[in-house]
Amino acid sequence: MILLTTAFIHLWNPIGFPSVHVDEGTYMFRAMHFLTTGNTDWDTSFYDHPYFGPIFLASILYVINYPSMIGSDVQNNSSVYSSYIIPRLIMGLFVIMDTLLIYAIAKFRYGRQIAIISAILFSVMPFTWALRRIYLESLLFPLVLSSILIIVYLNSLNSLKPKASQILIFLSGILLGLSIFTKAPLVAMLPLLVYYVYKYNKKIPHVVLFLAPVIIITLIWPVDAIFNGEYEEWVLGITSQIERQNDSILSSLYDIFFVDPIILILGLAGLVFAIIKRDIFLVLGIIPFVVFFSFFISYVNWFYLIPIFGFLCISSGILLERFMRQVNKYKTINFMIPVIVISFGAISTCALISTNIASFQFEAMSYVNSILSGDLKNLTILDNSSNHQTEFSNDLLQNDEFQNGTSFDKEWPINRSTVIIASPIYSWIYKFIYQYDNTFYSYSENKDIKNGSGIILILDRYFRDYLTNNEESRNNSWNQNLATSDKLYAAFNGLNTSKYFTGTSKNYDLYQYPYTSIRFNLGGSPIEIRSN
Repeated sequence: MILLTTAFIHLWNPIGFPSVHVDEGTYMFRAMHFLTTGNTDWDTSFYDHPYFGPIFLASILYVINYPSMIGSDVQNNSSVYSSYIIPRLIMGLFVIMDTLLIYAIAKFRYGRQIAIISAILFSVMPFTWALRRIYLESLLFPLVLSSILIIVYLNSLNSLKPKASQILIFLSGILLGLSIFTKAPLVAMLPLLVYYVYKYNKKIPHVVLFLAPVIIITLIWPVDAIFNGEYEEWVLGITSQIERQNDSILSSLYDIFFVDPIILILGLAGLVFAIIKRDIFLVLGIIPFVVFFSFFISYVNWFYLIPIFGFLCISSGILLERFMRQVNKYKTINFMIPVIVISFGAISTCALISTNIASFQFEAMSYVNSILSGDLKNLTILDNSSNHQTEFSNDLLQNDEFQNGTSFDKEWPINRSTVIIASPIYSWIYKFIYQYDNTFYSYSENKDIKNGSGIILILDRYFRDYLTNNEESRNNSWNQNLATSDKLYAAFNGLNTSKYFTGTSKNYDLYQYPYTSIRFNLGGSPIEIRSN
């Protein structure tokens, strides 16, 4: 029943709520780039994160025959929605797996009753809506939970054959290594896992066996940079990630309070209780991660803390179970308190996932598709042998054989000449789904536009902020080859505003719970479409 509840909450209305975040577009672009080219040399900000996350996602998409399964006809607007539905459903399946893993961890560590409460809290509480998005954290979460589960399982056994325990320890190290290879801050999980690996039978060789795959897998990233002669770029990428300025860890906790005050209060109260009771598992599961972001990372978004969400649920479950035991003689109160907490969380989450806060983003893409559908006169055929560009009549362009590419030599690719400049939320769809090769990776890509080219700009808040601040292009340590605002403004010449698309966030009171979450779901509103 818990898994069915999780499935409903995280698989229903996947593109209605939450809105599409710019990071989702970035990771989808990289996954599709790897799926298409087989390499990881995506354009800007190459060394901001390790690249296992996009490779992992691309591998899953390849197995399910994505994007062929959704089609690439720009006149078919359903493909706009399907492009995000499929990856978000994959994230929903990951959350179901996460729920099962959290139940298993809590069961082996604390018993069945706490496991049930913890899993239900993770399943229904509003803060887990972040896992519906295509974040690196969503991809790595089942990996790190599996690594933790293996070690907790080992510590729950009285005895196990030495060879079997060594295999499990090595496997746990591989899983943690892949988690770090997805996002570097997961090194903060090392204190917890190293402690419990050593505690298992107090053998240093087992600790070495665990750390070996962690170190080897983690080193793939810098070694690859050295092999490609880009070690300095790798160092600059890491430095820029560390030095970026944004809200502190306290601001991120404050944001989580707006998203889900109940789980934050219960989780932190449970952590205090764990410190008093000297529960090393919860202490090492939460505190090193928070300390890492407090002292080593200046740029902290609240969803960066997803890896400790499971620990917050477990500490909340322990607190509620302890309370139930203390008031055991009052049967009604004993039963009602957890029911009230869980029911309130479930109702709040259902209220959020019932909204269609992201609809305007897909409406904007559908409108761009309508522009492109009426732009068939720009379709050309390139003769690779002579670099000769041939124009065709409108009658021929409407010919089915021409559009299907069946009447021409396969070595003559269709060149869709329209240039599309947008945030990664939209760019990956037009580049990899609809195959508009002149689509910019992002508004930050430093690429020339040929005179006379058709241009479509999709201007959302992320794009406007880049134009206004242009902080990235001024920061040479980040990337010296990013587009300047002056160059982007030059692309605006001769363009007219076609239409605005505004989100529905203004219809909600952003200070009334649970709609406080919508302040993190503005989706770059308003979106302005400009074209020539």
